Amino acid sequence: MTTHHSPLATQPPRWLHRWAVLTVCATFILLLLGAVVTTFRVGMADPIWPTYPWHLLLVSWEEPRPGFLIEHSHRLAGYIVGCCVIVLAVGVWRSRTHPRLRWLGIAALVGVIIQGLLGGFRVKLDRILGSDLALIHGCFAQIVFGLLVSLAVLTSENRPVEISLTGLKRIRRFSVATSILVYVQIVFGALFRHTFSSWGQRGHLLTAFAVVATTAWLVKEVIDLPIRDKRILIPTLCLTALVAVQLFLGVEAWMVRMTAVDVAWQAGIRTSHVLVGSLIFACSLVTTLQAYRFGNTAAASPSVSLKREEVAA
Repeated sequence: MTTHHSPLATQPPRWLHRWAVLTVCATFILLLLGAVVTTFRVGMADPIWPTYPWHLLLVSWEEPRPGFLIEHSHRLAGYIVGCCVIVLAVGVWRSRTHPRLRWLGIAALVGVIIQGLLGGFRVKLDRILGSDLALIHGCFAQIVFGLLVSLAVLTSENRPVEISLTGLKRIRRFSVATSILVYVQIVFGALFRHTFSSWGQRGHLLTAFAVVATTAWLVKEVIDLPIRDKRILIPTLCLTALVAVQLFLGVEAWMVRMTAVDVAWQAGIRTSHVLVGSLIFACSLVTTLQAYRFGNTAAASPSVSLKREEVAA
């Protein structure tokens, strides 16, 4: 059977999806370096901004302290991600994809620009705003990461699938709820991490229980589906595994604050806790987007439409 595509909504080229995945990986490295910067409190290791991407090549290697190297590695990674997103946004805009996908690419580019400015203002306005702008910078980074993950999903191949729309509706609800709760928990965690707020600590702990509950129910709904499609099954199982790991890291991060342990172990646990939180957010977004994509393909699938007519008859 021949499938007719709208000239404005064709499948994105494969290279674009691969580039989107590469951009997500580069962004994750940027998040890693940003988490290390916060862990070691070296955000002001160099009060000069902006600097050239190759700034580390212009200074004497005998001069920089470890914090200086970490901070400038973070800035360099920011430049690299910015270049990757420019190519991605231009590629999406020039490809004959759905207009919403093209505007999503522009939104990701604007988000990266804003994030870069927030990082610079965090340095320039440190004396005035202190850690408040660093908190906003950290929280907005997750939004940008989510936009890039969404682009990586939506530029992938979208094959039709026969699946119950009733089950999909429940998966949509729980996946959206999980994504929102995960982001709220990330915000509470950032609030506690940057300001040591007791409200941040309480909120981070309470939303953890909610995330575990919605994740467990989401897994149940995905497993109950009659069709085992790896595009939704794999991110859901990864989400479950990451939540289990995150619980261990959260408990360990709390324990290292109460006991005298190696500084490197403390830093590793706290940084890992932040990064796994980002991966959990990414997996929940992937599950959500795939659930909505399945709904669109299922609605357009002739076999599924036929089954609905048979049921109605």
